[in-house]
Amino acid sequence: MVFEWDSIVSKLKMSAPSLYVWLEKSTASWDENGNKCMIEVPSGLHKKNLNEKYSEEILNILKSAINESVSFAIEIKKGDSSQKGGEPKITIKQQQMPLPLDAPAGHIPYLNTKFKFDNFIVGDSNRFAHAASKAVAEAPGQTYNPLFIYGGVGLGKTHLLHAIGNLVYEKNPQAKILITTAEKFIFDVVQHIGSGKMADFKEKYRSVDLLLVDDIEFLQKGIQAREEFFHTFNDLSNLNKQIVATSDSPPQELNLEDRLKSRFAAGIIADIQPPNFETRVAILKLKAKDMNKIVPDNVLAFLAEHVDTNIRSLSATFSTLVALSMQTGNEIDLDLAKQALKVTNPSFDSNKKIGIDLIQQIVADYYNIKVQDLSSKKRPENIAMARQTAMYITRNLTDYSLVQIGQYFGGKDHTTVMHAIKKVEHMIKSDDKFKIAMDELIARIKK
Repeated sequence: MVFEWDSIVSKLKMSAPSLYVWLEKSTASWDENGNKCMIEVPSGLHKKNLNEKYSEEILNILKSAINESVSFAIEIKKGDSSQKGGEPKITIKQQQMPLPLDAPAGHIPYLNTKFKFDNFIVGDSNRFAHAASKAVAEAPGQTYNPLFIYGGVGLGKTHLLHAIGNLVYEKNPQAKILITTAEKFIFDVVQHIGSGKMADFKEKYRSVDLLLVDDIEFLQKGIQAREEFFHTFNDLSNLNKQIVATSDSPPQELNLEDRLKSRFAAGIIADIQPPNFETRVAILKLKAKDMNKIVPDNVLAFLAEHVDTNIRSLSATFSTLVALSMQTGNEIDLDLAKQALKVTNPSFDSNKKIGIDLIQQIVADYYNIKVQDLSSKKRPENIAMARQTAMYITRNLTDYSLVQIGQYFGGKDHTTVMHAIKKVEHMIKSDDKFKIAMDELIARIKK
């Protein structure tokens, strides 16, 4: 039997484009004796995504192409990341950790140079944490010491931690900066105790000007490590050296000794909440700019509306959208955005409620214009009237905010939406024919 992997993958382009994106650059071989297919992919991200989301689909494809008892395994192609100046090596672990990139010559090891204050989107949910972090970076050890930042997964804690380190280094390249995780701190304690070199450990951690510790909640796992961290904290604090820690919970909710909790509480505690809609849109706009992609306002609004848990998920969905566009050759639009969202969130259901896309389509058809006209800057009377009508219906049939509606209609501000709603309300009261037309439109949409 001839095993033609390229032929199998090429058929996925039309039948399963989401899977095709992750298998396009793969190679595979079939061991007839072991009845096993070995699939090689370019990166750990490909391997992780395929194993977690597509393993059953891949197995069904192989069973159909080879036989019912076939099995498979996915491995990373050897040497891929180093060829042609490839992407920096990263290590993906189940626990969230800052990903150490290859540091530029002369730079502090393991500071991610992509995380700066300049590309941190500030909103109501993170304004205080950002301001406190910036103040610490401008004058380490002089104010807000220690700084304790807490919040859920993927909200920007690690970004701020690295941004502090990067700015301190930029202002003072001679500063001794150490960035680590609590998990790595515990590992270092165990290693140095085992080798009898605790003096080296103390020199490493207690001689720095700036100590940045991510995921401090992991200290709950190590009694000896907590003892060492307490003394490290005291030594640095007595020397007015800056300490910054991040966690998923505030200090008082951590299972730590009271003396450690009180040390953290002696400084500034700043929380980060999930970003609001406006902040999520701003994050997506920055992402689009960084990737040099033009994305319609209604697509940005759609993603910002449906991915509201954390920034990491938002970025992953946007990257998937761009990848799908590049692989399929399709323009970035709402249909492709729904497809991308289905890839990153398989439980997503776009039919759960009346959507703005449905309202826009029915209103556009009624006024005999293009859907794109509703989010354009065109101002002819028929388009302006259609746009105002669609805004009014959206406000009355959905729970979208004025800001969300404005973003769907070409990035209009909330005052423009309010004006449109009031104008339509006045016309309904003063024009019977217009009221009948509105009732008909609403009836069509509710069907």
